[in-house]
Amino acid sequence: MIAAVLLLAVGVGDLVRRRLSGTAQPIVGLVVAAAILLIAGVGYAGPLGIAPVTTGIAAVIAALWMLAVRINETVTPPLWPAALLVTAVTLGAMLTPWSAEPVFVVPGTTKLEPGVALAVLAVVAALTTTANLVTRAMLQVARGSHPGQGVHPDSRWVMRWGRRRALVIEREDAESTPPAAPSTLQGGRIIGPLERLLIVALALVGAHGLIAALLAAKGIVRFPEISADRRLGSKAEEFLIGSLTSWALAGLAVALVARASGAA
Repeated sequence: MIAAVLLLAVGVGDLVRRRLSGTAQPIVGLVVAAAILLIAGVGYAGPLGIAPVTTGIAAVIAALWMLAVRINETVTPPLWPAALLVTAVTLGAMLTPWSAEPVFVVPGTTKLEPGVALAVLAVVAALTTTANLVTRAMLQVARGSHPGQGVHPDSRWVMRWGRRRALVIEREDAESTPPAAPSTLQGGRIIGPLERLLIVALALVGAHGLIAALLAAKGIVRFPEISADRRLGSKAEEFLIGSLTSWALAGLAVALVARASGAA
């Protein structure tokens, strides 16, 4: 149960603070995450009966995430908070109990299991902004500490007379191209969450063939861009690493919902 609560706290906290900047971003994220954890697990007498020690550990992990990960396109988040969060959610789902008591029962309908409901809500919240941050952190690790500063295959050393220095020796690309204009579209930040949520929905209803078709379609759409980058190969690697990370997060979300359903 605590796995779903922790994931929900972090996911909702990221959604709320994504439009903020500066010190307000971690503070608001901490307040939102703490409120969710407090409501869900005020001792054994809370609505879900989560132990105080377990709730405290989850609060520490959520606090580390909010303080270490900033939602900023110019600053790539580190990988260790993502690894800590995924490990905590996985261990929490496997080792801690799931409540089987219904939160409420509507007359004439099937009872609503709190574990399943919380798992679904947590997955929907976390597979948007939070999952995007995890994917960006993994891509940054793959790119190395200095992304985009690789040596062009046709570059060469040239000497020029400088304005302030008598002689300047620097590297110049033989086939330099002007930088592309920044796109006003935010496709990656929108397509990624939609793709992950669609994979989870299709997996839960057993439409595995549609999942395979979705993954194949993504590869077909990105093939021209990857094919145009044959010399360097960075686009293919970036596509594979980003896609595999995103799909793995969707798979873990499916496993979390399945674990909650099996324990209910």
